[in-house]
Amino acid sequence: MKPEERMKEINSEIIKITLLSALSNITIGLSIYAKFVADGEAFLPVLNNESVVNSMLILGIPVWIWVGYKLVTLHSEKATLLKSLE
Repeated sequence: MKPEERMKEINSEIIKITLLSALSNITIGLSIYAKFVADGEAFLPVLNNESVVNSMLILGIPVWIWVGYKLVTLHSEKATLLKSLE
């Protein structure tokens, strides 16, 4: 595969993973709000259910960690490709 093609692939993957990152950030943010701030009076009724909030944290945090790892690896590969293109 040519470096230019791989660069386009990497940029496409970064966009997809950034969208996934936004979803995990929203999930984690809502669950932290519900757990520590809302005190049973959340603006969304589903956030008053503690098992839902715990599930949101259990699902959101590993996705958030994976997204961070994947973004770091993609950006380092992109930097390597940019150096090879010079």
